[in-house]
Amino acid sequence: MNNQKHKAMKTTMKIMIGIAISVLMVLGANAQPKSEIPDDNKTKMNWAGADTLYTFEFDAASNSWIYFQREVRRFNTKNDPIENFVQVYAKQTKSWENYLKVNYSYDEKGKETEEITQAWDKNFNNWVNAKLRTTSYKGNQKDEILFQEWKRPTNEWFNVMKYLIKYNSSGEQNVVTVNLYNGITKNWDNHKRFNMEYENPFNPPTIVISESYLNGEWKVDGKYTMEYNIRGNKTSETRYTYNQSKKNWLEGIQMELVYDKKGNQTEYIEKKYDSSIKDWANFTRFVATYNELNYMTEKIEYTFDRNTKQWVIVGQFKFTTDKKI
Repeated sequence: MNNQKHKAMKTTMKIMIGIAISVLMVLGANAQPKSEIPDDNKTKMNWAGADTLYTFEFDAASNSWIYFQREVRRFNTKNDPIENFVQVYAKQTKSWENYLKVNYSYDEKGKETEEITQAWDKNFNNWVNAKLRTTSYKGNQKDEILFQEWKRPTNEWFNVMKYLIKYNSSGEQNVVTVNLYNGITKNWDNHKRFNMEYENPFNPPTIVISESYLNGEWKVDGKYTMEYNIRGNKTSETRYTYNQSKKNWLEGIQMELVYDKKGNQTEYIEKKYDSSIKDWANFTRFVATYNELNYMTEKIEYTFDRNTKQWVIVGQFKFTTDKKI
């Protein structure tokens, strides 16, 4: 990946620091969501109760911290966020520019039912619909999650994907089926299925088997193995791809997660399996620091230089409710 593409990817990731849109929501109707276990959870802004969170980026050229983005929130009477919008800082004009907005709706029990994502359209000088996620429940359990995209010029929501969730006798999610909408037949087609295995009841899953629906049947294509600490926080995850011809598992990605005594994630290391050396090779990493209220205050991101065998800083960010640092 060249530097320009890497920078673009990094910038896109930073925009989502405060509002983490589900990774599968950005997929089109023919997308292949292979890289992630379906997860509709999103990270709300980490400074709970604050209506504005500023992100500063370290600028090596000026050796100073400069604005990167800010996230603004509105709350309902129950203190649930009902609107989050992100503005990015334009260096040339030294002004804030609208970028992304997410609105949330809840049912009478306080469960989130809708999440509407809008993007800022400079031509119309207004917010334009982009994504819609609708969650339905059976009792207190999520039953179905529907993902839709806004289509123009017809100005209507178009079905993209949905999760169908099943539970075991302990009330834990054990099967999540991903269906993709076929715009030609107007039907929902089986696409992926994730089967979760638990070592102990009421603990997170330790193994997830991924299947793809091919030629009318489910075929295993991937596996995730996870480990957790006593708090239930994930400490490692290894992803494998199943080789259909050789009938064996091929190592893919490995992640290590480190926490402090309060349970804050302080480090993340991602490795990729290098078949040439038959071992895991460092790829990306971040370290984070927190204040006494357990809110993240700084994050440093690295990429691994295989030539020098050193971690190289690719981004430094600080988070604060203050306009200055």
